[in-house]
Amino acid sequence: METYPISLAIFDFIPPLAFLAGAFFLVRIGFLCSGKSVGRLVMAGTLLVFLSGFLTATWKLLYTTNIADIQWMSQGQFVFSAFGFLGMFAAVIFIVRGQMRSKASSAILSIVAWKLPFLVVMIVSSLGAEGILTYLAFRQKANIAAIGFIIGVLGFLAMGALASNQQTLTMQWVEESVNVVGQLGFMIGSILLYRNIKTNGSFGTAHRGLVEATSSE
Repeated sequence: METYPISLAIFDFIPPLAFLAGAFFLVRIGFLCSGKSVGRLVMAGTLLVFLSGFLTATWKLLYTTNIADIQWMSQGQFVFSAFGFLGMFAAVIFIVRGQMRSKASSAILSIVAWKLPFLVVMIVSSLGAEGILTYLAFRQKANIAAIGFIIGVLGFLAMGALASNQQTLTMQWVEESVNVVGQLGFMIGSILLYRNIKTNGSFGTAHRGLVEATSSE
């Protein structure tokens, strides 16, 4: 693998920062629609995902500048992302539970390498979270927000496909560019969905009231 240039190392900070901007509004959606517990769950999940990308970018910058090679910053991304996306996935299910009656299914795979279980959780949870957010955006008639989440999903899938290619310097620039586009899609989707819910009201407000009234009988 070619040596990382400093420009690529700095560019690597853009995706986690874009994700963090989108996560800020996703956390507000959680508090707005489902209260403190769900909002805090979104906060915890998105913080772990942000740390995954930010620590990886920090490792790359330290490695590029010959300051240090702190491997746990690079390898830990699988653990942080897995638990982070799992938290996001659970949170968005709670957010839309007033509209969704079907139970989410889970798959357990037998894997050998230590990274692969975390990778599976990360993929399933991230796609599940953004898939549900896309559904929610369409239900709110926030079509541009839904397109943003779709771009986020496509970016995530494209990153997986590109990861199997030889990691040349050019390929790394392509991967990071795709990552930036995907995280910007997530950021735009979260911002627009939050604004839509704040303006038009929570999609689940009336339904939650009905559920609460029924459960108290």
